[in-house]
Formats: sequence, C-alpha cells, structure tokens
Amino acid sequence: MSELTDILNASIKITRLTSLLVDKSAVAASLTADRQPSRASRLSVEIEGATVSSGSVTITGSTVEAITFDANGSKSGLKDFSSISSIAISGISDGFIKVRAVSRSGQYINQECDVYNPMAVKFYAIDGRIRMLKQGQQDIVKYKFMAAPDKVILPGDMMYALSGVAGITMGQVDFVEAIVDFDGATHHIEAEIKEL
Repeated sequence: MSELTDILNASIKITRLTSLLVDKSAVAASLTADRQPSRASRLSVEIEGATVSSGSVTITGSTVEAITFDANGSKSGLKDFSSISSIAISGISDGFIKVRAVSRSGQYINQECDVYNPMAVKFYAIDGRIRMLKQGQQDIVKYKFMAAPDKVILPGDMMYALSGVAGITMGQVDFVEAIVDFDGATHHIEAEIKEL
C-alpha cells in the first residue's frame, strides 16, 4: 500500500446525486438530517421493516410537520422545508427510516452531496478510449485516475479537480474497475472520466 500512496499526487472531489436527506438509518427516538434540502421541498418519509403502532414522524426545521403511520410504507408531507433541525419518532420501533426531498408532485429532487472531499489520486490523460454502449452509441473518455482500494466510486459520480490535475476541471465517472493483486486482494481502483 505504501507504494500506491507514494504516487497519489493529485487531489479531487467526488460528489454523487441523491434525493436522500436522511440516509437509510435504524429507527431511533430522534434523528438528525444527513444533509439539508438544496431548495424548499416537501419531504417523503419511508418506514420499512418496523413495528408500527400509531406511529408518528415529526420533522422540525423551517416549519414543523407530523406524518402519521399505521404500517410500513412511504408517505409525503404537505409543507415545504428549506431546512431540517430535528426528527422525532414515536410509536415506531425497529426497522429503518429514509427521508427524501420531493416536489409537490412527488418526484425526487436530487442534489449533489460530497462523497470524498478531498481524495488523493494519480490522475493522468489517456489517448481517448471509446466504449461501445448500445448500437450506435459510444463514450469517449480522455482521463483516468487511480485511487486507494477502500474508495467506493460509482459510474455517474461527478469529479472536480482540486490540485495536481491538468487538462480538466470537472467530469463524470464513466467506468470503474478494481485492479486485483495476484493474491486476490484489490490493489487500487481505476476510474475513467468523461469530460463535461
């Protein structure tokens, strides 16, 4: 691993689109939001695998709203939140909860959230790799980076150059591959970047 960390001489930021304001969490009496809404939006609360007995999820922030549950499922509120300060849960035990930002029509509102900021990488240009997708479609990537094996990078993630990166300021992860040692352990992650 020390040989790999010696060559990770550039720094980037990786972000991912998500509608989740509270990532999937175990039900507890009180929760805090993992992130705030990027704009005023309604909230959709999903309860799964829980024991529900006249359950209530009360969200406090720029306004206050209580969403009641009599079984597992998903319900959307009617008030617009621009911030969330606390979430109180009663009458629901065990199981999991997720809270999403949604529009008035119930569509998810995605926003960028940091996954790694900063992340050490070895960044380099490639000649331009063409990947065939469906018939008649192709992707051309001109950049690639190597990262530590413990990083979880997904196609569609956004990449922003911070330092030590030449030729590109932002891009989108197009293809990710784990490079494996002879002993079967992941040595590093390689990701191809499509310029935006």
